[in-house]
Parts: sequence; C-alpha cells; structure tokens
Amino acid sequence: MQFSDTTNKNGLIQLCESLSLLGDTAITGSSNTNTLFLQFTNYLNMAYHEVFMALLSVDKTWKVDDFNRTDFPEAPLDMVASQRDYQLPVAASGGNMATLLRVNRIWVLDLNGYRRELRKMEPLEELTYAATNFTATGFPTAYKLNGQSIYLDILPTSDYVTLTDGLIIQYQRTPDAFASTDTTQQPGFMETYHDLLPLKASAIYLLPIKPDLSAAYEQRFLTRLELLKRDYAQKDDNIGQNFSSEIISFR
Repeated sequence: MQFSDTTNKNGLIQLCESLSLLGDTAITGSSNTNTLFLQFTNYLNMAYHEVFMALLSVDKTWKVDDFNRTDFPEAPLDMVASQRDYQLPVAASGGNMATLLRVNRIWVLDLNGYRRELRKMEPLEELTYAATNFTATGFPTAYKLNGQSIYLDILPTSDYVTLTDGLIIQYQRTPDAFASTDTTQQPGFMETYHDLLPLKASAIYLLPIKPDLSAAYEQRFLTRLELLKRDYAQKDDNIGQNFSSEIISFR
C-alpha cells in the first residue's frame, strides 16, 4: 500500500480519509503542504515507529530493517591509537543519533583486514579490568555500551589493528519516515499489514473528537499488531530444521 494514491483511492492517506470520516480528498484536496496533510503524515510516522519497535521486540534471527533502506545496516568507524571510547554511528542519514535503535554485533579489523568479533563485557568486568590492566594496548576483545558511546577493553594501536574504518558496528535503525511529498513509497514491512498505519493514525486523529471510535481503531490496531509480530517471528521457516548431509539420489 503506497503512501498516497488519489487515482485508485487505496493509499495510506486515502484510507485515513475514510477511517477518520473526513471524506474523499479531505486531506489531499488542496496540497501536500496543508495542515491536515502534514498532521496525518506525522500520525502515520508515529504509527510506523510503533510498529517497528514491536517488530524489534520479536525479531531474533532475521533482523528487521525497513525495506526502503538501500544500504546494509552497519557502519565502519576510524579508531585512534590508544583511544578507548568512540561515539556510536548515526544509523540513518543526517546527524540524529536517535536513529540507532539497537547494536547487534561489533567487529575490529586485524592488520590483514579480517574481522574479529568482540564480545560484550560482563557486568563487573569493566571494574576488574580497570583496576588491573587499564593501560594495556593491543587487540580489543570486548566492549561496553554506555549511552551513545562504545568502550573497548584494550587500547587499540596500529601494531595490532587496522585503525582506518577498523571498528565496525552492525545495528538496527528507525524506519524510513514518510514525507508529505511521498506518493509511491510503501511501509517497509509485510504488505498484508500496511493497514496498521492508517488505523493508528486515524485513532490518534479521532481521540479528541470521537473517542469511542478511536478506541475501536486502537483495539483493532493492537490485535493486528500481535498477528504481525507472530508472522515476523516465523518468517524464517528454516529455523530448527535438521538436514542430513547424506546425498540423496533421486531415481
């Protein structure tokens, strides 16, 4: 379901017009810069973020990412010799640190450019390490996350690691938000659940006007959201299957 389709009347905005009892072209009738259009674009994005956070809570083996993103969700950072802490990357375009939702894996490049994955520090490990080996240099083996920073257990140096683009962060990020000028962009999750966004957006709009109808939409949204979470948890149908390495001959 695309953002807006004034011809076929089946876009997200058109469904919002119907669900909110506003009528055909009430949102799109004048321009995509009018107040109502901008408000519903914001409501749809609020719903979009809520759906993504729900998917983040159930996603284990197939990491959720907006289908509209064209790059892989990881970023290389330059390391500085004998520097322990680094700012986490911005996960989407612009300078907004809030676009990073979760850190999945972290690697450091060795001198040959091969990745070595770091483990997460145990809760008391940082204190123990600081008391015994705080100035050690070499190849980092573990990390700690603190706010918007990552903290390495061992000070990296050029004798052990590749400093340029040598710290690689794999992450999960916010969805690619709609702009009021979008037309064909679709929500970046299963199409069979795209109706979740106009349901939630209309519920937000109707809350001070028709609270009973708003509550009904909210309940349907939550019911459908649980179904989406269930289906996302089962997206990889290969999980748990054991395949024999034996070669089977078909005759």
